[in-house]
Amino acid sequence: MACLARVAGVNESNPTDRPAAQRPLLCLFAYIAIVMLCGAMLAPALHAFGQWLLTQTGGPEMAGKGTWGWLTSEIVKAPYSRYFTRSSQIFAVLLLWPLIKVSGIHRGLLPDWLPWRSGLSQWALGFVLAAGLLLAMGWGFVTAGAYRLRAGADWWAVGPAISAALGAGILEELFFRGAVLGILLTTLRRWSAVFWCTLIFAAVHFLRAPDGWTLPEDQTGVFSGFAVLGAILKGFANADFLIAEFSTLFAVGWVLAWARLTSGRLWLSIGLHGGWVFGLKYFSAITSSSKAMRGGEWLPWIGLNLKIGLAPLVVVMLTGLIVVALYKTIARPDGKFSCQ
Repeated sequence: MACLARVAGVNESNPTDRPAAQRPLLCLFAYIAIVMLCGAMLAPALHAFGQWLLTQTGGPEMAGKGTWGWLTSEIVKAPYSRYFTRSSQIFAVLLLWPLIKVSGIHRGLLPDWLPWRSGLSQWALGFVLAAGLLLAMGWGFVTAGAYRLRAGADWWAVGPAISAALGAGILEELFFRGAVLGILLTTLRRWSAVFWCTLIFAAVHFLRAPDGWTLPEDQTGVFSGFAVLGAILKGFANADFLIAEFSTLFAVGWVLAWARLTSGRLWLSIGLHGGWVFGLKYFSAITSSSKAMRGGEWLPWIGLNLKIGLAPLVVVMLTGLIVVALYKTIARPDGKFSCQ
């Protein structure tokens, strides 16, 4: 494929033993650190703005009521850590273009999009396989008694799961397998770039406060964002917190990068990513964990959600093997789908 040929050419001319090979990686680490620090500084202002909006829409008692009920409800139930997350996301977007410019990314390392028809076919292949195998695993968990179906669950309420799948699949793949992997490929060899992109992907998903951590409203102030940042860093010292999900997230990131390099495009990885998010959200909406599950009796194979445990890890890796094998079978030598 033309895109992969360009990748190989650039990597051969930039071996990893050259000093310049470390520049993109250092730029990425600096970018993450700056985004986190800026997010911590902006979080108090964003929180104050949210509280001001709350007073303008009628206060907590108006949650879910009237024209702005949805907004009031979101503000009321939002923990302080969410303001830190949103602040960090704002700076992640604002600083992405400067990161690309500083890193000197080569246009040939960015994924192709056209033709759309074959791209949509790749997206559908990834989405159906990822969501189908994950939900099949989930049904197996229900049959085994690790989970149970919720009474009165709305089986057709797929809207929230689909919107989450589209949002996460598109935005995160553009960032990680598009920009980040492209930047790393400027000087690192292919699988070194995949490793670091995957490690960053998994680590960034842990840049959140540990479950159950809250900041009391009366303790918020101009430095509250740094309190959230401190809680996040402390979470990395918790071995159980890391091991529970990190291995699966790393496998997910590796499969997504593998799909992106195999196809030379982002369609396949967007479909896979979206399928996993859809399966996770939909399964959570229609099931609840058993008492034995909450007590940890199913570990290490099954955890409190479909991201935790050895079983999800195996399913993610199996999905990757199947989707890449199918892609190579269906795709023509020029990288396009034979069904287009």
